Amino acid sequence: VVIGCGARHDRMKHAPAIARKFRNAARQASALTGPHLPGGFFLTDPSRVEDVRAIIGALPEGIGVIIRHFGQADAIETAHLIVSDCKKARRLVLIAADPALARATGANGMHWPFRLRQKIRKSRSGEAMIQTLSVHSTAELRMARHCPVDACLYSTVFQSDSPSAGSPMGLNRFAIAASQSPKPLYALGGITHDNAESIARFGGFASVSAFEDLA
Repeated sequence: VVIGCGARHDRMKHAPAIARKFRNAARQASALTGPHLPGGFFLTDPSRVEDVRAIIGALPEGIGVIIRHFGQADAIETAHLIVSDCKKARRLVLIAADPALARATGANGMHWPFRLRQKIRKSRSGEAMIQTLSVHSTAELRMARHCPVDACLYSTVFQSDSPSAGSPMGLNRFAIAASQSPKPLYALGGITHDNAESIARFGGFASVSAFEDLA
């Protein structure tokens, strides 16, 4: 117990410096992502992150939230609270792969896995919602050019412990892809407070675990 308390105290001690780095990176990235999108995104994952609302409450300005519930009932219920928290903080929030929940919660828009990209046009029809899309290869990125989305999350950029992570492309390949993409590109995979500012020179950044030390 003492070790656990000590570890938490150590994280809290470094949290302001970590938040400052993410804030600076988000501010820099926003010049590339545009006025309607944040410089960074925090992606929720009910199987990997426990106290999501605590993390969101500690996020610096310029970081949006993408809620992914993966069909888990508790996570779906919590989505309503998360959207409410984000609205109070004037923080952009998207719902992944669930248009009905996005409408019910009043979220700002939708995030789509690449496999569901065919649903984007239908979902967007008649709705003023922000849409983002996950892509995992140069081939998927080329196909995303024809999707009516506002931005893409591109993975895997750095080495990541995520079960779904592929081989890391590295900063240089991401930079080239971002320079050639007609849509803003967010780096996903292995993002930390130490490398977010280097990514922000070329695009936005997104992560599941990078923001945990803020709470």
